[in-house]
Amino acid sequence: MKKFKIFISSVQNEFAEERKELSRYLRNDPLLGTFFEPFIFEQVPATTDSPGKVYISEVESSEVYIGLFGKSYGYEDDEGISPTEREYDHAKKENLPRGFLLKW
Repeated sequence: MKKFKIFISSVQNEFAEERKELSRYLRNDPLLGTFFEPFIFEQVPATTDSPGKVYISEVESSEVYIGLFGKSYGYEDDEGISPTEREYDHAKKENLPRGFLLKW
């Protein structure tokens, strides 16, 4: 059975524990683990590809996007856009179902 890939997006250092816990929960839950495979960027092995290329590719290969948003926007690239915003924009462009968790 094919598992649906869930892309978990956030500013990594703001939600480090939440990202790990959500990923662990989805993998280990007897029901959810049967149908879903979470993706968090910090589990990607080292590569020569740019981080931007990797996370866009991972969004494209996902079926669901979950964004964890808080107080931090994260670092901005040369265009003033954070990786988290780029991930969201790409998920929207790909018409992925999107869910959000907000923490203030």
